Amino acid sequence: MIDPYLILGVSRDADDAAIHRAYHEGIKRSPPERDRERFEALREAYEALRTRRDRLAYALFDTTPPTPGEILDKAAPVRAPVRPDVALLRGLLRGED
Repeated sequence: MIDPYLILGVSRDADDAAIHRAYHEGIKRSPPERDRERFEALREAYEALRTRRDRLAYALFDTTPPTPGEILDKAAPVRAPVRPDVALLRGLLRGED
C-alpha cells in the first residue's frame, strides 16, 4: 500500500479532524462513480489513519518498504517549489526521515 499520508495529502502530525477533512475533500474530487481506483485508495488510507490509535499502530507495525514514487514524493512534494538537495535524497533512499 502506498503511504496513506501521501494519498490523503496530510502531514504525519495531522489530527483526527484534518485527516477526516482530507478524506472528504478527496472523495469529493474522486467519487466512486468517476474514479473507483482512487476512491478505494482514499478509503484504505482513511481506514489506516482514522484515529490516533490507528495512526500509532500504522507507525509501529507497518513494515512495507517505500516505493520509488513514495521516495520522490517525500523528497519533492508536488506543492514544493524547489527540488531537494542530493544529501536529502540519499538519506531518504537509505530510509532516513
